[in-house]
Amino acid sequence: MKPFKVKLFQWRYGLFLLPVVLWSPVNSAQADITCTASMNSGTVNINNAITPVNADNKAITGNLNYSCTNNGTSPAYASVHLGIDGGDSATLNPHYMSGPNSSKLAFTMTLPNGALWGNGNGSGSEYHPDPFLISPSEMITRSVVIKTTLLFGYHNAYATEGVHVNNSYITLKYDSATDNTARLNYRNGDQEAIQFPFTVQATVVSSCLINSASNIDLGSQPANLTNITGYNSVINVTCTNDALYNIGLSPSNDNADGEGVMTETPSDSYGVPYQLRSTSGVGGTIWGNTATSDNVGNGVAGTGSGAPKSHTVYVTVPSADFKPGNYSDIVTISVNY
Repeated sequence: MKPFKVKLFQWRYGLFLLPVVLWSPVNSAQADITCTASMNSGTVNINNAITPVNADNKAITGNLNYSCTNNGTSPAYASVHLGIDGGDSATLNPHYMSGPNSSKLAFTMTLPNGALWGNGNGSGSEYHPDPFLISPSEMITRSVVIKTTLLFGYHNAYATEGVHVNNSYITLKYDSATDNTARLNYRNGDQEAIQFPFTVQATVVSSCLINSASNIDLGSQPANLTNITGYNSVINVTCTNDALYNIGLSPSNDNADGEGVMTETPSDSYGVPYQLRSTSGVGGTIWGNTATSDNVGNGVAGTGSGAPKSHTVYVTVPSADFKPGNYSDIVTISVNY
């Protein structure tokens, strides 16, 4: 009998490992950079003497400063986005400073190219310079000029005396990478905004401006005429809203009670007497020059509104019984406030 042979086959199972490489492009590597910003060291002071004359056009320039520090060990590029929020204002164009008694000053802030400095949401233009390279442990500081201007057409001239303030914020977003092709994708909101507060302020002061004053022409009068009157002169004055003022009139002889003399030449020692008055008629209230900023005296008082106001001057001449000729005098107007 032949022996029966059985061959046993053993299968060996092996585990074959395929190497897997996770690839990350170098140019998207995040670098260790931090950034800060400030506006004009915290305060933009447009002017300490805003009046109805300059309230619609006064301007000043300031610096929007930003700095970034590379805290890592390799050179890196920083990309920044600098915007402004509304702060105390409901809008960005215009911004408003608030003062006493609900007084307002409208202003705007613009970039060097004349565009509104905004927050990128359609109401203006954010500032975003090209990425810049920073060496390890280096801090780079840069700035851009921002122009702040009081705006015409928003009744700034009607602002009342006192300090007007707007509190705003710089909104800073920044990103970093190891090459300069990476740009901050701030419009997608990927980066958290950091806020840095600053103040815009202006001081409205009491001020008055004599816009115009017309002459009084008494015309040709017969010698036998008495109690001659005239009232064609109007003094036009613009004063700060709510500012109290007192107007005094002084003839060339410096008489404090408004009693002047018209002469043919300034050197004459004789002439035609006249009286300045604030109301019409021979018995009208005399208008002299004892007014001060605190007391109306024998002058005329007023309260400013930021808009022109008119005050009529009356004059009476007791008699025309003088040598025929052309007589005149110069009256000085003093506005005390």
